[in-house]
Amino acid sequence: MTKAIKKNHIKYYQGNAPIILSAPHGGEEEPKEIKTRTKGVFDKDDYTYELTELIIKEFHKQTQLTTYAVIADISRVKVDINRAKEEAYEDEKASIPYNQFHDFIKISKKEIENKFSKGLYIDIHGQSHPKGYLEFGYLLDNSIIKQHDGSLKEKSNIENSSISALSKFTKECFIDQLRGPHSMGSLMCNEGYDSVPSVKLPYASDDNYFEGAYNTISHGSLNGGNISGIQIEFPYKDVRDTNENRENCAKAFVESLLTFTKIHLDLDLKK
Repeated sequence: MTKAIKKNHIKYYQGNAPIILSAPHGGEEEPKEIKTRTKGVFDKDDYTYELTELIIKEFHKQTQLTTYAVIADISRVKVDINRAKEEAYEDEKASIPYNQFHDFIKISKKEIENKFSKGLYIDIHGQSHPKGYLEFGYLLDNSIIKQHDGSLKEKSNIENSSISALSKFTKECFIDQLRGPHSMGSLMCNEGYDSVPSVKLPYASDDNYFEGAYNTISHGSLNGGNISGIQIEFPYKDVRDTNENRENCAKAFVESLLTFTKIHLDLDLKK
């Protein structure tokens, strides 16, 4: 498996598969030379760093390939890498890890487009909503994914999603990409992890749902290109809370991801 490098508080795996993982909110390093932020969200997404590492290892175990991965070692109290620059930090020194994170993703995307012409970007987060679902975000908020199929499949929703490029490669319609039997949500439901959106849970009944933010906007296919993006919010209980649960989730996630990429990107990556 490819070894990671570390630069400016950012860990980077240069992969050889058409998948990019990123984890912006699991780091703990608090460099003294960077001023602490005084406004915004500061909460760490506990164990998303560790979960991402386990997904990388499990992916290699199942495919003999390494995903590209960009993982922030720096704490969110210093810089929020999932925000636009004007919201991300208050000290210009924090621009160095911020830019490093996004530059590594851009480099990864360019390599994937050159080698494979298509791929998938996944931004990994943690949430504490009461229902405890996995939340797959495509830049469409809960009021939109609540819509019946006829409205949801309107061209504007497809174009405003972070997976708009998938339609170039998959035989399945947009509704099925989002919440059909072969959507990431439904595939994870099949593995025992209730997920939104999916066949089982087409939308969040309590409206607690994160649709994606800056990273997914910037690095998915909303603004063009052939790399679609998904933000994933993993709940804490029974998923991130113990190493055993993280290992089980990583295995299920990789199984689902490989099925998804085979069906929607026509890429059979399993060894």
